[in-house]
Amino acid sequence: MIEVGMPVALTGVVVTEIVQGLTRDASPIEGYLAEVEMLYAQGFSTYRKAAAIFRTARSKGISLARVDVLNAAVALEHRGTVFTLDKDFSYIAQITNLSLHKVP
Repeated sequence: MIEVGMPVALTGVVVTEIVQGLTRDASPIEGYLAEVEMLYAQGFSTYRKAAAIFRTARSKGISLARVDVLNAAVALEHRGTVFTLDKDFSYIAQITNLSLHKVP
């Protein structure tokens, strides 16, 4: 995606997940990540949306990670397309209008 010039943005939670998973010197990766556009929660409405996604999924018997519903709520607010291999987002896309990047 980056090589073909697609716009890329991250949330703070995603940055945290990437950096905490590194087992070597994080400085080069942190430097690169610092250059990527950041998407932020817009306020109370973001968290209310995340909770609504969580509750809707739970009512359908689907258990989702809270961090995933928060990232999805931020993406929805910014009309972003999510690139992920995490199946939680497939469930979220089924109950919202979340757009997922298709992995070739």
